[in-house]
Amino acid sequence: MIKLKQPLFIAIISLTVLFFIAQLLQADFVFNRSEIDSGQWWRVIGGNLTHSNYPHLLLNLSGLWILGLLFIDTFNAKTFIFSTIFLCLIVGFGLYYFTPELHNYYGFSGALYGLFFVGGVNATLKKDIFTGISVAMLILGKIIWDFFQGGSTSSEELIGIPVATDAHQYGLLGAILISLFLAINHYMGKNNNQIKKRSPPHF
Repeated sequence: MIKLKQPLFIAIISLTVLFFIAQLLQADFVFNRSEIDSGQWWRVIGGNLTHSNYPHLLLNLSGLWILGLLFIDTFNAKTFIFSTIFLCLIVGFGLYYFTPELHNYYGFSGALYGLFFVGGVNATLKKDIFTGISVAMLILGKIIWDFFQGGSTSSEELIGIPVATDAHQYGLLGAILISLFLAINHYMGKNNNQIKKRSPPHF
């Protein structure tokens, strides 16, 4: 039985509540280039928290909770929180600086793709190799497919706006950076433990 008191799920529940608050205050949080240019920099992150409509919101929430179920035993809550904030920043600033034709952005999908990739790499490092590699490769394949083929038309019909595939690419870029940090930290910790085991006892 899943324990909702588990720290990862507390973080996911908190993010779920934040999504609904941001949706109610959508006009004040949505990524809007003109408003950002006027000094409202919080919209760089806020755009990740708002959605074009409630089907769009529920779609991303479904993905978020699936992420939690997949990685409940391997995704540390602190890593999840750090990754979420970092990915929202990477996606927001990536869109602002490198996709100048985009005026408005709604949705968590860029950060969510990144979270799935990070979760997959993290699971692989923690010996859940099949799940980790499968998820990471699926996300990588989907982003590459969208890069060449464009966003899904069915998704566009559901959310009522074009799919911002650039956000998914920025999310992947941020996820690769986080994954490199996790891998380096993992192997450094592993090497330190081996050195400690080899050290002679002290009397």
